[in-house]
Amino acid sequence: MKGKSGDKFDFKAPRGGMYKFCFHNPYGAPETVSFYIHVGHIPNEHNLAKDEHLDPINVKIAELKEALESVTAEQKYLKARDARHRHTNESTRRRVMFYTMAEYAAFMAASALQVIYIRRLFSKNVGYNRV
Repeated sequence: MKGKSGDKFDFKAPRGGMYKFCFHNPYGAPETVSFYIHVGHIPNEHNLAKDEHLDPINVKIAELKEALESVTAEQKYLKARDARHRHTNESTRRRVMFYTMAEYAAFMAASALQVIYIRRLFSKNVGYNRV
């Protein structure tokens, strides 16, 4: 999964045991990594008890349980993503407001300096405006 970001990944282990997850950031900027690991399996009819009276309903119950856990994990992921995007939007809005106010202040200062300069040019105290 090299070079991927902001996505969901599925990994189905070929056999039981310990697994490691490695995260690498080639850039110098700090990054936030959040992840959710779901450990489970969907049993099939062969993995359940071999009783002839056992209904395939148990298989469906297990599948529904896995599906419900998947939906719950998806909701958690979407809530975390929504919070992250909300934070980014608020941060961007604050910066835009700051730069807008700074720009207005610069325009007002430039306008005031222009008015002062033009009044000074046409004042009677300046010696080079005589004809």
